[in-house]
Amino acid sequence: MKFRYLVFISILSFCLACQGKKKATLSDLPRPVRVIKVEALGTFNHQYTGTVTARNFSILAFRLPGTLTEVNVNTGQKIKKGTVIARIDPYDYQRQYQTALANYKTTESIYERNQRLYAANAVAKQNLEIAQTDYIQATSALNMARRTLDYTVLTAPFDGFIEQRFVENHEEILTGQSIVRLVDPKDIEVNFMLPETSIQLLDIPKKIYVEFDSQKGKLFTTEVKEYIYSSNGSGIPVTLLITDKQFAPYRQNVFPGFSCKVIVEVDNMISDKFVLPASALQEAHHQEYVWIVDPASHTAHRQQVRIKKYNDHILVEAGLNPDDLIIIAGIASIREGQKVRPVKNQ
Repeated sequence: MKFRYLVFISILSFCLACQGKKKATLSDLPRPVRVIKVEALGTFNHQYTGTVTARNFSILAFRLPGTLTEVNVNTGQKIKKGTVIARIDPYDYQRQYQTALANYKTTESIYERNQRLYAANAVAKQNLEIAQTDYIQATSALNMARRTLDYTVLTAPFDGFIEQRFVENHEEILTGQSIVRLVDPKDIEVNFMLPETSIQLLDIPKKIYVEFDSQKGKLFTTEVKEYIYSSNGSGIPVTLLITDKQFAPYRQNVFPGFSCKVIVEVDNMISDKFVLPASALQEAHHQEYVWIVDPASHTAHRQQVRIKKYNDHILVEAGLNPDDLIIIAGIASIREGQKVRPVKNQ
């Protein structure tokens, strides 16, 4: 009986020793980690929706209030310089003009008669000066009344087309109220909204292309004309100029109001800078780090970097070298010097 007990204890001890050894072996196995090689990232694109706008445009309005009696144009209509776009009821302004014209004729007659009398020494110089002042004032009032009457007709200041019509006939309008938006289609630009999270894209080297629905598959190069920092949360308005010489043959088929695709292309290597997925970044104590795999020892090491963030990527400005293997997933549980088994990112 005692012999059997000793055998049981020996077997149990052996099994426990084997189990402990097995646990130790599993914990020492290299941990698989997803990695990416810096030079293998290639270019990546960000896409946005843009709108073609005219560089030269005018929102036309009357300088007078009144009732519309004519609206002669529609949205999309091409017009020539001088075309009558709209009219307002001229009745009141015509009466003012007629009154000013009658007053002008009266003061002109009096002034001319006083000139003749003064030449014949039949009237005092003071009377002539009064008549002259009245005549000058009447002339000014007539000119103003004539201009006011002219303002009842709205004409096109240049050749173009009506991008938008804001009113309907017979409406009561106010001074300065928008009637139509007239655009010159010869010079165009592209506007799009850049999300605030992508603001760093404006500060790094990049290529920006536009693609129009009417020319699918054709990318035309552009350059940033201007952008405005917006504080209302809607994004950053960016204006592009199409600089591609190959765009000229297609220009006649692109008009203000057309939509297009804006493609911002960033290379993985920009001089001595590198672009990485944002998942590779670890932040601690107001510092930024990435984890690099030593290909010789297959161990992970934390490397401090200087970066800029945008969208789901980071631009590493300092701290990396070409061919570095960067861990891009599960970095929160990585320890300094830990054995890892790199798995290339697909």
